[in-house]
Amino acid sequence: MEIKLRNKTYVASFISARMVRRTIEVSSGINFEKLTPEELDKLIDFIVDLFSNQFTRDDVYDGLASKDLIPTITACINEVVGNLSATTGGEGKND
Repeated sequence: MEIKLRNKTYVASFISARMVRRTIEVSSGINFEKLTPEELDKLIDFIVDLFSNQFTRDDVYDGLASKDLIPTITACINEVVGNLSATTGGEGKND
């Protein structure tokens, strides 16, 4: 997984099982259409943690274009839990 902040690209090559749990914990109950500043900080801190603190919260806020903020957050979440869905058979398994 990669994230580009300004002109530098960061890579998270290993996603631990703990990050799957953290992703579910962080993303549950968040309405992406009505984010509070505190929720946004929580999501950005999650991204920083996901990339093993290679950059800071401020690096994300200052290095990411505003139009890319929400798509980047959702892409990171989907990358972690998307792999989980693919492994478990995804949606519709309990139908």
